[in-house]
Amino acid sequence: MTMVKWIGRFIGTAIILSLLATMDSTIMYADDNTAASESASPQSLLEQSIKSVKLADPTGKLNPASYQMQFVKDSKEFPAIDSIFPDRSGEHIIIVYDLHDYVYKNGEFTNNTIKVASIQAKDGKKVWDTVIGKKQFSQSIYSVQSNGEIFLTTEDKSHFYLHTIDEKTGKITRTISQPHPSKPTFLAWDYWLVDNNQLLVSYEVNNQSTLRYFDAAGKLLRTRTVPGIVRSAQADRILVTNGDVFRYTLSVQDAKGNTIFKKSIADQGFFWNAYLLPDQSVAVESQIDGKAKQKDRFQLIKYNARGEKQWQHTIWDEYSPYLPNGNQMMAFLRVQKKVIFLNDQGKAIHPMFGSEDGWMDLRNKEVYFTGNITRIADAKTMKWLTELEYEGDKPQVAWLGKQQLAIYDGKNDVIAVIRIKGK
Repeated sequence: MTMVKWIGRFIGTAIILSLLATMDSTIMYADDNTAASESASPQSLLEQSIKSVKLADPTGKLNPASYQMQFVKDSKEFPAIDSIFPDRSGEHIIIVYDLHDYVYKNGEFTNNTIKVASIQAKDGKKVWDTVIGKKQFSQSIYSVQSNGEIFLTTEDKSHFYLHTIDEKTGKITRTISQPHPSKPTFLAWDYWLVDNNQLLVSYEVNNQSTLRYFDAAGKLLRTRTVPGIVRSAQADRILVTNGDVFRYTLSVQDAKGNTIFKKSIADQGFFWNAYLLPDQSVAVESQIDGKAKQKDRFQLIKYNARGEKQWQHTIWDEYSPYLPNGNQMMAFLRVQKKVIFLNDQGKAIHPMFGSEDGWMDLRNKEVYFTGNITRIADAKTMKWLTELEYEGDKPQVAWLGKQQLAIYDGKNDVIAVIRIKGK
């Protein structure tokens, strides 16, 4: 994912969750098996809130199911949880949270301690807990990188920061900082894991990008500048646009600056985003003026690794719907509450629908439809995995694999893992 596209989507969620977590709780906790009351236990609170669960069969059909508690406990040791997600094994839950020790002063939040923890999915036992520092979240995260590191971005008054954290130990392996621009200006700041476990960090000002390559220990290996904005990176290649948002040059270059292909783009609308996919193909998203129908439309053009146009897909009256998923592209139609998968010919297949009150998102390797009823689908096969109907405030959930679902109820301060079993 690119930072430019996702900051806007997640920063609002992080603020809302933090505000919700500030509300005083009137719940008192007693022994498990206590009847639902003001002294209800975490387990009874969760059992009252779970109205139903479903589990998908091999065809992807959701069927009524039962569940077994693996663990359930008070979550107050994690005062304000921003996100939860599994490690690569699915045996641990990563929790990104803050200590809720900030002060709101002069229109700003200050002194906010961010932490990351890992707990066991089988019993909730804490494995490690790491202090990141007194900063603010830049964006929420929902996955571990392919090399086993958690990438977390933060900021303070003077700098952006990228922290990489080992999923097994909680050790901070790299902290990369970038000063804010000296005066307000458009900028792009992004990062990618590339060949040989190197971290590529790009910072663009005035249509020129500075690239810095860091090794696994955070040592700066080299720096170079590139005309234009680096939009994406894979292995030893980068994707660059140079020009304005209506007329620009799209190019793919190798790590030495050699051009793989270059294309001049004009009359394709307002440039929105571009993705370099693992197979080295390129997808470009643009917004097209749709005055004729009094609507806007978004367009995706797909090029192969040689820069040859493969297909084009258009969607009306939906805002920036396209996201990469491996070598394929998906479209999240939030007005229609629908997700579609685009095949190798750019045809929409496997439509999946969410609820009217819900939100749709691509997290880790799954598609999440969240709301009063939460549904989760495998993003590769576009088949359902599970469904949870929950009463009260919408919980955060994370699919751990092996029919395990992590649930965080911020209002009731409960965190749990259930194992869903077919009836």
